[in-house]
Amino acid sequence: MRFPGTRIIAAAACTALLASAWQREARAADAAQLTDHQKVVHVLNRLAFGPRPGDVERVEAMGLEAYIHQQLHPESIEDAKADKALAGLDTLQMSSSHLMDGYYDDIRRFLQQQMAEGNAQDMKMRYGIDASRYNKGGPATKPAPPTPQDLAQRDALRCIGELQKGKIVRAVLSERQLDEVLVDFWSNHFNIDIRKNACRALKTADDRDAIRPHVLGKFRDLLGASAHSPAMLAYLDNNENAAVRQRGKFETFVAETFVSYKFGMNARGMIPATEGPNENYGREILELHTLGVDGGYTQKDVQEVARCFTGWTFNFLTGNFNFESNRHDRGEKLVLGHVIPAGGGIEDGQKVLDILASHPATSHFIARKLCQRFVSDDPPAELVERVAGVFRDTDGDLRRVVEAIVTSDEFFSPAAFRAKIKSPFEYAVSAVRATSGTFVDPPTPLMRKLKGTIEGVGTMGYEGNKLSADKHKSVNWWIHDMGEPLFAFTAPTGYPERSSRWVNPGALIERLNFALALTQENVGDVRIDPGKLVGEVDTDQPQRVLDRLAESIVHGPLSDSTRKSLVHNALPTGEGKTVDVPKLTALILGSPEFQRR
Repeated sequence: MRFPGTRIIAAAACTALLASAWQREARAADAAQLTDHQKVVHVLNRLAFGPRPGDVERVEAMGLEAYIHQQLHPESIEDAKADKALAGLDTLQMSSSHLMDGYYDDIRRFLQQQMAEGNAQDMKMRYGIDASRYNKGGPATKPAPPTPQDLAQRDALRCIGELQKGKIVRAVLSERQLDEVLVDFWSNHFNIDIRKNACRALKTADDRDAIRPHVLGKFRDLLGASAHSPAMLAYLDNNENAAVRQRGKFETFVAETFVSYKFGMNARGMIPATEGPNENYGREILELHTLGVDGGYTQKDVQEVARCFTGWTFNFLTGNFNFESNRHDRGEKLVLGHVIPAGGGIEDGQKVLDILASHPATSHFIARKLCQRFVSDDPPAELVERVAGVFRDTDGDLRRVVEAIVTSDEFFSPAAFRAKIKSPFEYAVSAVRATSGTFVDPPTPLMRKLKGTIEGVGTMGYEGNKLSADKHKSVNWWIHDMGEPLFAFTAPTGYPERSSRWVNPGALIERLNFALALTQENVGDVRIDPGKLVGEVDTDQPQRVLDRLAESIVHGPLSDSTRKSLVHNALPTGEGKTVDVPKLTALILGSPEFQRR
C-alpha cells in the first residue's frame, strides 16, 4: 500500500517536524544526571545500533553493568540468528584467490567490449591489445551485455553486494552489538574504497580476517593485520612501492606473460622498466592510522616509512600477502628518531609498526577518535587524556580502552545524551531494529537472484547493476541514496566521525522518505508490522497511540515541539476516526529524538 502524496508529506514534515532537529535536547543537557532509564537507552544507542522492542526492559532486568561486560566479551554471546541469516551470503567465506580470478575475468570482458566499441588501433596503442586474439580473421565483435542473471553468478561482482548486505544484517540481527559497532568504526578508520581496482575482490578478506578478529584485541595486532592486508596494499598503492631499480628482462617477461594469460592481450611494452618508491601508504599510516595529522612527523619520516615498506605487496594470482625481497630498499632508515639498520627485509616494516603502535601521539589520536564515536563530537579533553593513558598502560588493549570510555562519567553525562546525529547507516539500521523488521527475499525473481545486488559500484561498463529505480529499493540502496555508500568512500580518511557532517535539508527529506517506505512495505528486503508496536491500544484513541509509539520507538518523552508537529501532521480530528499507524510511525522515525543517538 502506498499513501498518496508521500513525497509532499515528507517535505512538509521535514519543515514542520525537523526545524530544530539538530538542536541539543535542553531537557537532558540541563539535568543534573541521567535517570537509570535514560542510561539504558543511551547505552543501547551507543554500544548497539539502537534498541529493539523489549531491549530496554531486558537490559534493565539484567543490569547495566552486566550488559556492558557481556558486550565487551562477544565471544561469550550466542549469535545463531545472525549466523543463520548470513548463511546464504556465500561469498563472505570465499578465498581471495577465487574472487581475484573472477576480477580478472571481468577486466577481460571489459577490455573486449571497449576494443569492440572503439578504434582497434587506438586500443592497441593505449592498452597493447591485439584484436586478433579475440576474433581470428575478422573485426572485433562486441560481446552481448550480461544479463542480471549472469551478473548474479559472477562472484567477483556479487561479493560487493553480499559484503554490504552482511554488514547490514549483522548490525540489525547480531546480539554482539558492540562488536559490530567497533567493526564499523575500525573499517572506517582503516578505510578502503571497494571501487578501486582489485579492492572489490580483496575487501571481503580484509573485513573477515584483518578487521573483525582484532577490534577488541591489541591495537598493534590490528595495525599489523591492516598493514598485511592485500586490500589495503592495493588501495594505497603499496604494491607499486619498491626500491629504485631497473626491472630485469626475465622479470619483465614473467609480468607480461601473466597479463597476456589473464587478459588475452599482447602485453609487450606495458610493464614499466623502472620501479621506485610510492609514498601513499607511508603517508596514510602516519596521518590517518596512527599518529594523526598533528602527530609530530615530517615529510622525511613519510619517505623513510615508505622505504621500510618497499616490497610489501600481494600475489596477484592468489590475492594473498607477499613480501618481495628483491624490491626492498635495504639501506639504513631513520623513522621518528629510531634508526633502522641497513640490510633488513620485511622486519623493517614490522619495526615501523612497533614504533607507531607505541608512540604517545598514537595513543592520543586513537583515544580521541574513539571518544568522538562513543561520547560526543568534541569529547572532553580530560577524558581523552585519561583514555590515552589507559591505551599506553595496557600496551594498546582496545577492550580496556573501550571499557574506560563507556563506563566513564563523561559517557553518562547529560551533555552526551543524544548528542550524536546518526549516520545514514546507523539511522537505517536503528529504524529496522526499532520496528522489529525482518529480512525477506527481494520481491522479484531478478532481485532474489542477485541477492545483495551490486549496489553503488560500477560493473566494468555494464548496466546490470542499475536497480535503484525500482520502488522496492533494498536497505542498502536507501543507505547509498542517503549519502553513505558502504565500503565506498573515496578518500583514505573514511567518513568523518563528526556527526554534524550529515546535517543538510536534502538528507533529512531522504531519511523521512526512507521511513515512509519502510512503514509502507516499499523497502525490498525488510518487512515490518507497525500494528505490533501499538499493541492493544485502539487506533481510534489518537493520543494513546502516539504515546505508545513514542515509547516503543524513542523510549522516552517527545519534546513539546515534536509532539505538536506530530499531532498537527499525523493525528486525525473528529469523532471515531482512526490513526494512520504506518504514517505516524514513519514520522516518529523521522523525529529529532530518533535521529539522534
